[in-house]
Parts: sequence; structure tokens; C-alpha cells
Amino acid sequence: MDAAARPRPLIGRIPYLHLGLFLATVVTTVTLSGASHLASADATWRDVLWGGVPFATALLSILLCHEMGHYLMARAHHVDSTLPFFIPVPFGVGTFGAIIRIRSAMPSARAVLDIGAAGPFAGFVVALPLYAWGLARSPVHALGDLALEPGNTGSALAIARAFLAGEPLRFAGSLQTYGDSLVTWAIGRAVVGPLPPHSDVLLHPVAFAAWIGLFITTLNLIPFGQLDGGHVTFALLGEERALRFSRLVSWGLFAAGLLLSWNWLVWWVITRYFVGPRHPAPLDVHEPLDPRRRAVAWAALVLFGLTFIPVPVSF
Repeated sequence: MDAAARPRPLIGRIPYLHLGLFLATVVTTVTLSGASHLASADATWRDVLWGGVPFATALLSILLCHEMGHYLMARAHHVDSTLPFFIPVPFGVGTFGAIIRIRSAMPSARAVLDIGAAGPFAGFVVALPLYAWGLARSPVHALGDLALEPGNTGSALAIARAFLAGEPLRFAGSLQTYGDSLVTWAIGRAVVGPLPPHSDVLLHPVAFAAWIGLFITTLNLIPFGQLDGGHVTFALLGEERALRFSRLVSWGLFAAGLLLSWNWLVWWVITRYFVGPRHPAPLDVHEPLDPRRRAVAWAALVLFGLTFIPVPVSF
């Protein structure tokens, strides 16, 4: 093996940059998720921490397991990669997630599949029980009349129709709601049961963090380019067929943005113009997948379907 391609020792100098970014992400996720408690006049910083720590712990655990799945599988295939870089931001939920950087070529399609699929599966295994645990502690509340007011902003086409008709844009009430995938719907039915009319679940911070983690699994498993799902389809289909499939998926995201939710237009722009549909070839392009890995590839695509949310966020 070439010395430049050999992975660096697992134990070495302290990774100050990785550690610093992780600690900064802990601060942003804890404070931003707990900041809602400051609306109360008698709230203390202990209230902020109590509100923020469960969310931050759950979300960062999911992200860490996802990225370490990639990292450890890369080491198993002697692919040089960095430790996870966490991305703290001073808004939203406090983070844009985490990434690792691959610093050497993939040796084979088998390595492409193993490294690509390991992250989503690892994150999913952690997020699933956290969502069930948090949902069991989430209260069911009645929706007010304002929240039930019909809106006209569900999809890009609906927004365009309202604009052309000269109508004001109306959100469906004042609540921000989060959609269900088949997985979250099934867990909801098992843990909470059927909801009474005009009611909804107010997600516990851990359940909300797990919902985000499951949605991150979906986004990473989009079978496009160099996303995790793109690694899977490249290993399964080969370079040219995977490229054609990526272009088809791109049009599918565009259609979902027009017909289902404007959320998917955002990801269409990101994947089309920042990720790109092409996947680089590994060093050995002739090594076929064995039956076990083909089953893993199909399982990853099934997982994408099970976690896909038609309307992720609405109002």
C-alpha cells in the first residue's frame, strides 16, 4: 500500500480543531434549544440548560454515530479520512450537522458501499429508540382555531397560484409542524396511538432531536452524486447507470418541490449545484458486489423510502 494512502494512526496527537468544533456545537445546540425558556420572567440559566441538554445530547449522539460509522468503516478499508468536523451555527437548532473528509481514493465498489451505508445505518439505529423514548414523554395537546385555519403555502405551485391570484400568503395557523415518514408514523401509532380530533403531539426535546436525526438520514440517503445514497447506487449500478439515475433523482426532487413541499426545492438546488450528479470511480472498477453487500445496498434504499417525509416542515 502506498504510504500516502495509508490511514493515520487512531491514537496520535490531540485533534484540537475537531474537539473545538464539537465543543462549540455543544454550546450552540444547548443554548439555542434551551433559549425558549428565557421567555419566562423567572427563568434561570439552569432552566435553559435543563431545556437544552436533552436535545443537544440526543442530536449530537446521532450525528456522532453517523459520522463515526463512516470513519471506522473507512479505516477498515484502509481509506485515509478525517475525524468528524462538527458545524456549529448561531441560529436554528445550533448546527448544520457534521462531516468527514476522505483523503485517499476508494479502493473498490465494495469499499464505496460499506463506507457510504455505514453512516446512515449507524445514525438510524441510535435515532430510532430515541424517537420512541421521546415520543412516549411528549404531551398531546388540542390545536386552537388559528392552527386549523387553512393555508395556501404547502408547495411551490400553491405559492405561485396565490401570488398570481393576488391573494395574501396564508400559513396554516401559527404552529410549525413536522411531517411524518412511514417510520415516525408507525412509531407514533405504537407509542401514542390514534390522536383525538383537532390535536397534535408536542414533541419532547429528545423526540425532536431524533426527528431531525431521522430526517438527516433521509437527506444523506438521497441516491445522488456523492451523498451516502449516491455511494450506494454507484456501487450497485456502476458509474454510467448511477449517473443517469442521479439525474433522474434530481428531476424527482424538483417535482417534489413543486408538488409536495417547497422544502424539496432547497435540496434540489443544493444537490444539483453544490453536490453534482457524478460520482468518482474507485481504484478497482471491476470488483463486483457480493450477495451480502447487494442486500445491504437494497436495504439502504429501502431505508431511504421508509424515512422519506413528503412534507418535512409546514406552518
